[in-house]
Amino acid sequence: MKRNTALTSTFTNGFDSDGTLTAQSLSKAHREPLRGVARGVLVAIGIALCIVPNAGSSESVQQKNYVDYKTYSLYLLDFNYKQYNCLDALYTHESNWNPEASNGSHYGIPQGNSEWLKNQDGWTQLVWGLNYIGNRYGEPCVALDHWSKYGWH
Repeated sequence: MKRNTALTSTFTNGFDSDGTLTAQSLSKAHREPLRGVARGVLVAIGIALCIVPNAGSSESVQQKNYVDYKTYSLYLLDFNYKQYNCLDALYTHESNWNPEASNGSHYGIPQGNSEWLKNQDGWTQLVWGLNYIGNRYGEPCVALDHWSKYGWH
């Protein structure tokens, strides 16, 4: 097999005569800077893994850390103040916005008849309560009207 000598001379610095990489290693002068970079990268990855808030969680940071229950419910109602005022009146009567409130087999802010609801945080209870109201009454003002007539919703 005839080799192209111009091509062969171009690639001889890192290859053996059969074309494979040589077993050359970096000089000691080059090892320490690379080790330092590698250590820096590992430290940066470690720090990033430690400071990521709620890593892997589906919960909203805004939802749990910066907003109270009433403001969150207003957000869930797309800032519809009329419906919010009805919900505020309803939940003030039912639980006074206390996620730990209970009345017999009814729990949380919306006073839902659900054992599951008892173990949820207030933000989850609000989502559950608004879904319940939406499915049963359509909107909080209709639920408040029902509560005013019958004492329950």
